[in-house]
Amino acid sequence: MRMEYVFPQLFSPDDVDIRLQYISVSQLEKMVETGKLCIPGTEELQRMSNVWNDKERSSFIESIMANLPIQLIYLDGSKTPWTVIDGVQRISSLHKFLQNEFVLDGLEYFSKECEGMSFSSIPFYLRSRIESTNIVAYVINPGTPDAVKFNIFKRINKIGKQRNREELRNAFFQGSVSKCIAELAESHEFLQATHKMMSQKGMSDRELVCRYFAFRLLRPFFDTTETMDDFLDKGMDALSALPENDFERETARFKTVMQRCYDVLGDITFINIKATRKRINKNLFDAFSYSISRLNDNEYQSLLRQSDRFEEEYKRLFEEKGFLCGKELRKTSTEAVRKRFDTMDRFIRKFT
Repeated sequence: MRMEYVFPQLFSPDDVDIRLQYISVSQLEKMVETGKLCIPGTEELQRMSNVWNDKERSSFIESIMANLPIQLIYLDGSKTPWTVIDGVQRISSLHKFLQNEFVLDGLEYFSKECEGMSFSSIPFYLRSRIESTNIVAYVINPGTPDAVKFNIFKRINKIGKQRNREELRNAFFQGSVSKCIAELAESHEFLQATHKMMSQKGMSDRELVCRYFAFRLLRPFFDTTETMDDFLDKGMDALSALPENDFERETARFKTVMQRCYDVLGDITFINIKATRKRINKNLFDAFSYSISRLNDNEYQSLLRQSDRFEEEYKRLFEEKGFLCGKELRKTSTEAVRKRFDTMDRFIRKFT
């Protein structure tokens, strides 16, 4: 697919528009319940790399009960629903406790009074104290450019290390893009092609889906980016900018490409067959899925008819002097990536 993409320009500090706001716990809970503040559900939380357990949640709740200072939170209030930039675990813990979804465990100050109790069971004065506690929040105001907002997301994450980059992308690109990436990562075609090897923890599976779209849409721009994460950020920005018809066509094609990759290579799809530990190789996934995505139906059928010979020659590419040997697959420089993609493309097209 050919497309034009304008990379976000560096923003002026004058574009940063953030306010300091005090929000009570009861107000936060009402915002969550009414859908004005979006937080991850239980299943989504379990995918995160640093999810709190009940003891960690209890420790946070006890800090509020004891009137101890708690860390401020960052919210994106530029559009409805608001989203959480930093503070997901804290807000989710409050919501779960207020909904009686867990009991306090491992308390230090209130062990005799509240250990093993849910919110509705603790003394009234403590329930009142929790609900009336004000949380200090930095809130991004409406009208703030997306480039500014995402830069804030990244900077806060670098300081707090609360979420990995894929979790950050998932939080920032709310709506159809985030939902679509999640659905594709759980699709039969993707799970089959990746042999169910991609971990949901830390959203590694979604990162792989993002890699596909980043190269599919922006491969010519890869050498203009400094890191893979920056490239994936731009890829998600490009995907979200597609017109609705193009978006639907590209996301549907992802499933087709995953199925075609598996139909051609079966059990060795995306795997470095010479590696001691058999697992998905991301660099191989990038190059192979991209090349298959460029084939039209007739070219793919020609490849499929020669699948036995294709697989035989494909396996030779992993030998010592092949372009898919271990040392070559590990290279991530712009030149190495470009060479891997171009060589893979030429190899596949020999069979079309």
